[in-house]
Amino acid sequence: MKIGSGRVMLNAQYVDFGILGGDSVSKEASGRRMNKHNLNEEISQELLFEVLENQATLDAVRVFLRDKKLSHSASSWKQMIEDRIEPALSSGAITRNDLIGIIREAEEHGNKHVRLFHFGTDYLDSIRGAIKLEAVSAWAKDKGFPGTGEYLFAAYPTHPVVTEVRIGDGGDTDALVVKTARTEYRRKRGVLTEVAGQEVYLAPRVRFRAVDVLKIRRDGLVEVRLSPRAEHPISYSGTANAMLKQVNGLVETTLISELSLSTAKNSFSDLQKKQEVSENFDLYEAQHRNDRGDRIQSSSQAEQGGILKSSVMTEVIKQFTVGDPEAYCEKVRVSYYFGKVKRINAILSEDINEIIFTAGLSRDEYDEVLDAIIKVNSEE
Repeated sequence: MKIGSGRVMLNAQYVDFGILGGDSVSKEASGRRMNKHNLNEEISQELLFEVLENQATLDAVRVFLRDKKLSHSASSWKQMIEDRIEPALSSGAITRNDLIGIIREAEEHGNKHVRLFHFGTDYLDSIRGAIKLEAVSAWAKDKGFPGTGEYLFAAYPTHPVVTEVRIGDGGDTDALVVKTARTEYRRKRGVLTEVAGQEVYLAPRVRFRAVDVLKIRRDGLVEVRLSPRAEHPISYSGTANAMLKQVNGLVETTLISELSLSTAKNSFSDLQKKQEVSENFDLYEAQHRNDRGDRIQSSSQAEQGGILKSSVMTEVIKQFTVGDPEAYCEKVRVSYYFGKVKRINAILSEDINEIIFTAGLSRDEYDEVLDAIIKVNSEE
């Protein structure tokens, strides 16, 4: 099977994981067959730890180690790697493929710009027929993508590369998922440094492994989950459209439309629905405008209970919106109650179909808060 993207091609036999390490695929690595004996030779332990740290969360690693009945407490990544992961690897209690498995799930959820689309109800039968295992397997093979159920771990690929095509995503057992990895560069926090007798702030430019996820559900909902971009030009719309075009030949992408989140935005900030919305969400920021171009932005701190707990903020919104048929909410920042303790922050941005999650999440956390937002959006 040929796996590749752009000009980079790799002949690979997938067993559990295919691994591409470093910045590119060397001529020596190209054409090499991977098997159980050499999978882990393709990436250094140091590089694996680097990707684990920037892709996963400490909580995710703690849960994994706890489930393995291993010591899991650590207050920093340095402590986690030196005191927990390295000894467990040395003893054989865990494997490198275990760590790649953590990365494989963590890279899909949270810290994403999520663009939502949908197919019309008239096309659902066609979609359901297209994303069956046999059809997807044939399409992936024809495109030169990994086979369904196989995973290519590309640490820092030179070119964007499709790393996974599969059927099934948590509770959505019939959904189609396509993942692409790419290398981005980000600026770290500046450090005061003396250079030629002068003190200047130096901000190192470091590489970052960005993973974008396309998911098509059988109910017609389409998610494009994009890793944050730091390099200009930044076009999340353009990147989302490029992700959608990847599935041409399997589904008809011209039938996909943006899913407007205007109902959810207005519901979160609608004073008449305060009780209903506040059962699951707190509202911390709202931006309203009208068709004349007038705009107000309201915000309230979490420790004060959010906007809906503030008589001042609610009165400001009321004065701007009540009686003005042209006024609407164009952006909100909310916090979702996940269980009794954790809060998950989400931003419904000025873009019509975008939700931004600013922190790493587990699959369960991501699925629950996204479904809750979609439910609010569907209720009149």
